[in-house]
Amino acid sequence: MRYQLFDNFVTAIDLMDIYGTCYCLNGVIHAAGSETGEAEGELSFYEVIRTRNGTPVFFDDHMKRLTAGIATRYSLSEDIPAAVRKGIETLVNAERYPEINVKVTVSFTGQEHSVRIYYIKSSYPSVDMYRRGVDLVLYRAERFDPGVKLLNNRMRLAVNEVIEKKKAYEALLVNSQGFITEGSRSNVFFLDKDDRVYTAPDPMVLHGITRKYVIDICRKEGISLIYEAVRSADIARFSAVFITGTSPMVLSARRIDNIDFSSEKKIVEELRIKYEKLMNESIGEYERHNKAD
Repeated sequence: MRYQLFDNFVTAIDLMDIYGTCYCLNGVIHAAGSETGEAEGELSFYEVIRTRNGTPVFFDDHMKRLTAGIATRYSLSEDIPAAVRKGIETLVNAERYPEINVKVTVSFTGQEHSVRIYYIKSSYPSVDMYRRGVDLVLYRAERFDPGVKLLNNRMRLAVNEVIEKKKAYEALLVNSQGFITEGSRSNVFFLDKDDRVYTAPDPMVLHGITRKYVIDICRKEGISLIYEAVRSADIARFSAVFITGTSPMVLSARRIDNIDFSSEKKIVEELRIKYEKLMNESIGEYERHNKAD
C-alpha cells in the first residue's frame, strides 16, 4: 500500500456534516443549509464533544486542548471556552437530543475568527459490539501535526472510503516507519499476554480525552503501561487490542485486517466501566457550574 503524508490544513468546512435543523455561528442560530462553507484559505481548529441531554462531557478538557491548539498559531483575546459554552447552550435551546456529538470549530481567515457549533451524525457502539469487539483495518498515513486538532477533509474522506470498502469500524494509521500511531478518529492500545498495556508515546498521537482518562485509570489501578508504538508487522504477538474515543469510549477489537484478537479481556471492560463513571462525574460538574452562574 502506498504511504501517504497528510498535512492538517483545510480550505473549507464541509457543512454537509450538520445534523438537525440548525447550527450556531458566533452565538446566533442559523438554519441548516443556509451556508455552504468557509472562505478560501481558512484554517480551522475543532473539537468533537459528546453530549447527554444537552450537557457536554469533559467540556473543560476539550476546551484546554482547543485553546492550546489555537495558541500554537494565533493569539486571542476572546475567551473561547466561554463563547463555546454559550454557543452550546444556544444550540441546545434551539434543538435538543438525548445523546449526540457536537462539533465545535474555530476558523480563521487572517486574524479574524468565527466560532461554529453544530450537531453531527453520531453512531455509538451497540451492546453487541462491546461484547464481541469490532473490526479494524490498517491504513498507511500520518498526521502532519498530531498534537493539534485541525480539520483535514482530504484525510477524512480517504480514510472513510477505506473503512466503508472493508466494512470496518475504524482504521489504524501506520506511519512511514511502519509504526501504528493511532486511529483516524481514536487512540489505540495493545495488551500483551501479561496484560501490559502498550500505547504510542504522546508526541506521536493526538492527545485524546478518553485516552488521557484511560491512562489515568491504568496508573491508579496499577496496570503496567508502556509508552511504545507497535509495529504493524508485530501485532500478532499481542493478545488484545482496544480503541478509545469520544464515540466508542473504550472498545475492544476482534480483528485487525486478517489477524484475530480476544475481545473478552476483563481488563478492557473494567476500564470502560471506570471511564463511564468519570464521564458521569464530568456531566455533574458542568451542570453545577451552570447553576452557580
